[in-house]
Amino acid sequence: MRPSFLDLPPELRLQIYDDFLDEHQRVRLRTQPSNAHIRLLHTCRLIAEEAGSSFRRYISLLHEHQIHAFVLYTDPAFCAQIAWADVANDGRVFHSSANDQPETVTPLSNLHIALARMTALKRLRVFQCRQGLPINLQNTMSLHRSRRLGLKFERAMFPKDALSPSYYELYVSPETRVDLFQAINPSNIVALRYSGEMVGQKRRKRDGPPDSMSMSMPALRHVVLQGVTGNYFDRQTIDECFPDAHIESFSYALGHRLGFEIRNQHLESLVASHGLRLRKLVLLGCNRLSSTVITQSLENLPVLQFFALHMVTVDDLRSNFVRALPPSLTAFKLQVINAWYASPLLAQERDLCEAFEGEILQRDTPLASVYVCFRDKLLVEGGRKDRWKQIAEDRRFRLHIGPWEDQMMEDM
Repeated sequence: MRPSFLDLPPELRLQIYDDFLDEHQRVRLRTQPSNAHIRLLHTCRLIAEEAGSSFRRYISLLHEHQIHAFVLYTDPAFCAQIAWADVANDGRVFHSSANDQPETVTPLSNLHIALARMTALKRLRVFQCRQGLPINLQNTMSLHRSRRLGLKFERAMFPKDALSPSYYELYVSPETRVDLFQAINPSNIVALRYSGEMVGQKRRKRDGPPDSMSMSMPALRHVVLQGVTGNYFDRQTIDECFPDAHIESFSYALGHRLGFEIRNQHLESLVASHGLRLRKLVLLGCNRLSSTVITQSLENLPVLQFFALHMVTVDDLRSNFVRALPPSLTAFKLQVINAWYASPLLAQERDLCEAFEGEILQRDTPLASVYVCFRDKLLVEGGRKDRWKQIAEDRRFRLHIGPWEDQMMEDM
């Protein structure tokens, strides 16, 4: 008789539950996970008892029908267990128009009711709403004669009381307008992910209270920027965007043809304020960074462990930044390409190849993993590609030669 899953030792089953949930919660191509994990709790009583405590801490509300069912039928005890929620935010609210009273907003969706019942919520991931409520304009006008319909990204989720999460991640389209920290208190955020059209806070009015949350972020350690549009970051340094933060991990990906392009001043600001503690640095789709600034930055990152760079260059490879990689590095990814309208910089790219072989592949302590992509002409030159593979095999570390950016963009 073949052994069943329930024949495994309990501690192994618990590990499998955790691994399954971790994989289920992964975001791929900005697609919101489902609630398929809940189905496992209905297979048998033993699995429900063993996996229930961890599985019930996570919920995903993909559309208004699920939100409505959650509000109507979910037990308060279940709601109180939820620590991690993925939600599709409609973003539409009704504004009051009374001039003699403070403005109030009424969300169109019931998402705010569902979130208010999650009293233990610490991690919030917000996704693009693809199945929002239809609007009947005649009914809308009759029910809300003194109101107008507008967009308030955070107020649609928290119209009254602010949330103070530890993790706040946005997986929305670059066209979605996000008014930052109008209803999210950033003071306890450890990990922050931005996407969409970022709109900063309004300035504090003279002799009046601020219009939104204080921007201090003393707990912030991990930052991801992908598919960010608008001019919020163009007008400020990293310090101004993340005040009082202690960043240990910074990941950037262009993500959109009209997206925010990280520039020299941003990287310099990041390194000047956080270089002594920065352990992970990811820069994908960069075409405004100079090789000189990259070199200078790497020279001031003494504890950097993970570095990934996908760089699009026109005529600037004057500085060989590979030679500036710190000894603390354990994982390295590199891809340098020319803009389509630029002439190949073969001599400079060849220097990068030589530095890569001497400084990375032959390092006294081998790196755990190395991903590299150079043009084929350089890889076949003198048997360079075969030689690199042999070095990796002899020294027993992982070497991938070829494009890697798309997979990393998906993982972000």
